[in-house]
Amino acid sequence: MVKKNKSLIKDFVEISKYFGQRFDLTQAAGGNSSIKIGGEMYIKSSGYSLSEVSLDNGYTILDNEKLKNFLIRVKNKKIDSNIEKKSISILKNSVLLGASPSIESYSHTLLKKFTIHIHPIASNIVSVNKKSKEIFWQIFNKRSKNEGLFYIEYKPPGIDLANEITKTVLGKEVEFSGYKTLIFFLENHGMICSSDTKEDLINTVERFVKKFERYSKINLNRYKMTTKISKILWDCSYKNLTCYYSEDSYLQRHISIKNTKSFKKPLNPDQLLYCGEAPLVIKSDLKREIISYLKKYKTFPRVVILKKDIYFIAANVLKAREKEDVFKAQLYFNSNSNPNRPLTKKEVDKLRSYNLFKNRLRFWFDYTK
Repeated sequence: MVKKNKSLIKDFVEISKYFGQRFDLTQAAGGNSSIKIGGEMYIKSSGYSLSEVSLDNGYTILDNEKLKNFLIRVKNKKIDSNIEKKSISILKNSVLLGASPSIESYSHTLLKKFTIHIHPIASNIVSVNKKSKEIFWQIFNKRSKNEGLFYIEYKPPGIDLANEITKTVLGKEVEFSGYKTLIFFLENHGMICSSDTKEDLINTVERFVKKFERYSKINLNRYKMTTKISKILWDCSYKNLTCYYSEDSYLQRHISIKNTKSFKKPLNPDQLLYCGEAPLVIKSDLKREIISYLKKYKTFPRVVILKKDIYFIAANVLKAREKEDVFKAQLYFNSNSNPNRPLTKKEVDKLRSYNLFKNRLRFWFDYTK
């Protein structure tokens, strides 16, 4: 019976959600996260998005020694269909607990304790460029001695890519132990970052991605605001929440601080269920106003409006998009000139007590205190 390491899982969920909520860092179910302890590796399960990883779901525990031994055996061999089939078989047999692991698990095997594989928009603008290698070393012509930085020419995801990383890492353990972080820039793919602390992992990714943004002269700060919002909530004991930035054109056209009074109160059960009693409209100080909302409503805001930017807060990005749908409908309800009848406090309190509604959302009451 495999015993879960609760402290490790908390860290794993945190880094998964940190990167998974950010469209500028990963899209859809792309990317992967892992943490190692002893001979075990906790890694995101296949089919899950990073933001869906939770304390109980979305990850697989692997016998990392089995994967490591296989990588050592095939290091100097040409990867053919037989080796590919064998790699899949060994990966399946390495599962100690959980669902099917990602085929990219091998790429994490020989790296440090915390590893994240993401597809940042800014770095991938460079990675798909015909001169990506030249541009990459131009951007990073100077780097810290504590960082191992590597350019990996395109290899298919799976054992091919892992084998290329193995060739880079294996036999250089002493050299690599001196690096606080390892960064692999993957041609036509993304980037892998690995470190022995989650703080170094996060800080390194943010710093490197920022350099790519400067090179390409793009501004992705609207996506980074999701991190600021969720971090404030995490620090206020609302752990494991995801903040999602909405790019819905209808919402952006019809939202303004001036008209927020028209949807301060829920008009129907779904609006209460998905979007809460009221959206949080930020007027000046983000942290202070979030904390004030928490005290007033005894729960976290489901909708945050910052000028003309709208953010939705939920267990994961998929759940946040459900809230986006309901909130959009609410704007339509308020688009006519006729006065609306909001739900009364008594009606709101009654709805709060219904298990039927709690079960439908499956997350609505998880963070009430």
